[in-house]
Amino acid sequence: MAERLNHNPDSPFGGCFVVVPPNEGGDPIETLILDSKQDAAQFWMLLKTKCDIALGELDQKQRQAATFGRQR
Repeated sequence: MAERLNHNPDSPFGGCFVVVPPNEGGDPIETLILDSKQDAAQFWMLLKTKCDIALGELDQKQRQAATFGRQR
């Protein structure tokens, strides 16, 4: 992410985030927003949406594991 920030010094900065979950928590989420509007609500909504998607994927994996574990 630092390289991306350094590569875009003259671009309008709309925010960035890096979320690194534990090993079983899924893949890291990295986002750099270059937006002249610099809307804080848009930034937080994007982060929340990406986290909600990751949580949904984890929930689905846990349900599948529980279902397959019962079918013996």
